[in-house]
Amino acid sequence: MEEITTPTKARTNLFSLIRHINRDSKPVIIAGSEEDKSAVLISKRDYDAMQETMALLMNGQLQDAFDRENDDDVDLDDMMQDLDNE
Repeated sequence: MEEITTPTKARTNLFSLIRHINRDSKPVIIAGSEEDKSAVLISKRDYDAMQETMALLMNGQLQDAFDRENDDDVDLDDMMQDLDNE
């Protein structure tokens, strides 16, 4: 379950929020007066992981990995050669 807090409480408890977010990898929603004025506080580690996942999706590498995972005919030497040719 996501934690939701107000901007005032987030400001008052910022260091505690950062510590908990990094420890638990659970985002905190900072609720604005309207939904589109809210924000999400996440750990740098989770942010970096999301960025890497999006980059892999954009260049097709993640889909290739999923396809290979389901392919029983994958040869490790062929895969290594493909990586060397990139």
